[in-house]
Amino acid sequence: MLFTDLLSRLDDLLQHHRPDYYAALNPPATTAEIAAFEAEVGLQLPPELRALYSWHNGQHGGCFDTLEANHECASLRDMADTMRINRELLEAGDFVTNWWRPGWLPFLTNGNGDQVCLDLEGTFTGQPGQLIEHWHDWEQRDVLFPDLTTWLAAVVQAYETALTETAALTAEQVFDLELEAPAGFPLEFQAG
Repeated sequence: MLFTDLLSRLDDLLQHHRPDYYAALNPPATTAEIAAFEAEVGLQLPPELRALYSWHNGQHGGCFDTLEANHECASLRDMADTMRINRELLEAGDFVTNWWRPGWLPFLTNGNGDQVCLDLEGTFTGQPGQLIEHWHDWEQRDVLFPDLTTWLAAVVQAYETALTETAALTAEQVFDLELEAPAGFPLEFQAG
């Protein structure tokens, strides 16, 4: 399944079954905003992540509802801020090995300093593009999904499965969604 097709399905699901959350999503990131982000962090967004931000640039700062489980959509500004703070700490020598990596793009957040990152480096596995979980106060660094498309397919599937039992999804129901990872995932690793 193509990423853009999955994104279109998610858009439809959110518009029809979570209209309040959909209204709290930011407008799409402009080409100039994406270019400014890339210049600031010194990295290029992969095509799928570029498509995600061209759909919506995260969610409003005052919205604490989540897209799935406890994960909010980070804006480009939020992502750049998180990367800057962690890079500064990394460069200061405050982190053990793989606590934070310069090639991690934290596109989901729980609002408490923990993120799901698209890993451009392939930390632990040698597979760039995987999604890795970053905890600000815990060494666990699980690789959750092999890529962004597989993750988005799991999000869409979780929504569609949940909607077989209800016409609308509450924030509590979304928080309880469990994404089905492919066989062999998550892969468990630790920083240090």
